[in-house]
Amino acid sequence: MTPKKPQQWLQVVGHAGSFRVGEYGTLLKRFCEGERECYLKLMGDTLRPFVPAYHGVVPLDGQDYNMMDNLLTHFSTPAVMDCKMGSRTYLENELQIARERPQPRKDMYEKMVAVDPEAPTAQERAQQAVLKTRYMQWRETLSSTTSLGFRIEGFRKANEECYTNFKRTKSRAQVTEALDNFVESNQHVMWGYLIRLKQLRQALETSDFFRRHELSPYRLWAVPCCLYTTGQAGPVSG
Repeated sequence: MTPKKPQQWLQVVGHAGSFRVGEYGTLLKRFCEGERECYLKLMGDTLRPFVPAYHGVVPLDGQDYNMMDNLLTHFSTPAVMDCKMGSRTYLENELQIARERPQPRKDMYEKMVAVDPEAPTAQERAQQAVLKTRYMQWRETLSSTTSLGFRIEGFRKANEECYTNFKRTKSRAQVTEALDNFVESNQHVMWGYLIRLKQLRQALETSDFFRRHELSPYRLWAVPCCLYTTGQAGPVSG
């Protein structure tokens, strides 16, 4: 096991408070039964080399956590990027539930008009609310999710500069510019990512887990996908 020493954890975006740093190079994520089942299945899948090792459920201060390897343990000045992979970020049953039991939300409406006051329909403006699925579908058309199959949520560079304003990063040129900024134009790192992504694609094509699951960044796909680089940069997770 990794020698016991102070560990670090960097979270660029996402729900604060879900993670705690464990001992001996581990990371604790607030317990979810669905995620535990996914971790266990992935440990025996072809995707195993692309996810952190899973070490079971541990209790701490009255709360259960899923324990896994902390991918930042061996980096002194890590750079971390958060990406949402996939051409959509909601599950099929969410669409069905929205059709059967529509529940317009004011918070989603406020988020929408904060980005584009002209986006809501006349009915949505009258209600001052939008359906969650409507908001998510609209949100994805603003970014590269629909056009490129992934989007950048944010990243933190080794010099501690943090970038999270990617809601309208949509074109291939804009995404390329953001990636170039993240790796500081290091072509060696870029090629390393490309090789690793091709390896990931090959693993996905033979993965029983991938074939049998509908994946969502907000639910099932809670395990970081690791693209290691050399030098000071840390893993890219999404």
